[in-house]
Amino acid sequence: MAMKFKIRKDDNVEIIAGKDKGKRGTIVRVFEKNGKGRVIVSGANLVKKAIKRRSQQDAGGIAEVEAPLDISNVAIVCKKCGATKIGYKLDGDKKLRVCRKCGETL
Repeated sequence: MAMKFKIRKDDNVEIIAGKDKGKRGTIVRVFEKNGKGRVIVSGANLVKKAIKRRSQQDAGGIAEVEAPLDISNVAIVCKKCGATKIGYKLDGDKKLRVCRKCGETL
């Protein structure tokens, strides 16, 4: 069963735990496999990866790529408040994500 997460692709987030604590970026991808929520944040959690040489022109080498972070280690960023939690508010038929601190729509 796939779990449902409040954080989505293209959200602005801040890393709240780990080696990149305090860095901000946007969500590139969300992994929901096996109930383990993991996200890739642009410009954060960079790891070195060996790239195999594919042809004479395409040189291999060592590249830095973004590795997945646990979803619990990121917090969404409100424009007014900074890192915050997400709440929901019903607006007619729509369900909107709102900042829990100031109530602004995210």
